[in-house]
Amino acid sequence: MSTDSLHRKSSTQTFLPPVYVITLTEDMDRRNHVEDLRRNAGIPMKIFPAITPRTRDAYPPIYDARYRQWHYGYDLTPGEVGCFLSHRALWELCAQSQDPAWCILEDDVELDPEFSAKLQLALAHVTDWDVLRLMAERYDRKGLPYKKLDDTDTLMHYVRPAMGTAAYLIRPAAAKRLLAFSTRMAEPVDKVLDQYWLHGLRVLVLEPFVVQIRQDLPSAISCRGWDAMRNGKRPLWRRLQRDFRNGRDALAGLLYSLRYFLGLFSHY
Repeated sequence: MSTDSLHRKSSTQTFLPPVYVITLTEDMDRRNHVEDLRRNAGIPMKIFPAITPRTRDAYPPIYDARYRQWHYGYDLTPGEVGCFLSHRALWELCAQSQDPAWCILEDDVELDPEFSAKLQLALAHVTDWDVLRLMAERYDRKGLPYKKLDDTDTLMHYVRPAMGTAAYLIRPAAAKRLLAFSTRMAEPVDKVLDQYWLHGLRVLVLEPFVVQIRQDLPSAISCRGWDAMRNGKRPLWRRLQRDFRNGRDALAGLLYSLRYFLGLFSHY
């Protein structure tokens, strides 16, 4: 659907994307919060039960344990694996749809009172992005203006990863590309989304944010990282390995962004 047709449709009736909330259905605090979201947002929301492997033995065949251990020295947590699989399952459904975009939320978000209006605004500019985050979890990082939408709202490009999959819009074509890009699981799902220089999608952020994380709901992913997964201090060679990996990704993102903003190619 073209931008013009979205403008015409929104001028005569409310047009909203399908909204899916990934939730741990057995967690009553989260389930109650999601029900509050559904009532207060005033828009239809569909529940997607989170995929929740309980143990390392339940990890799927696409999990690349050898790569993960060599490059990081510890496994993804069951929560990270479940998060990856839950988002990927929704990408698969989205890729088969004829909708302009889907909205995917996690169950620990709070929505701005203007959430519905901002979704409509984003869809009116759907040809300008492939994936549009509605918040960035790295508040210490700043984006570059990509396109001004109105007097207050701007599409931003983050050279350094914005991180997080708490709330975003995704187009079916982008979901299809991410499916092909994520046939091997070795990174958390938000890092997969952030590797725009590899999958070539326009992953932008809408600012100001229209979603924030509820801090009183404990993370479903639980503790992760070297300190949580391994005993003892990270050895020097592991620290160098981590710094090299982060530096490589930062440089790749910078060079890719420079090429785009200098107009050396017209699309991510």
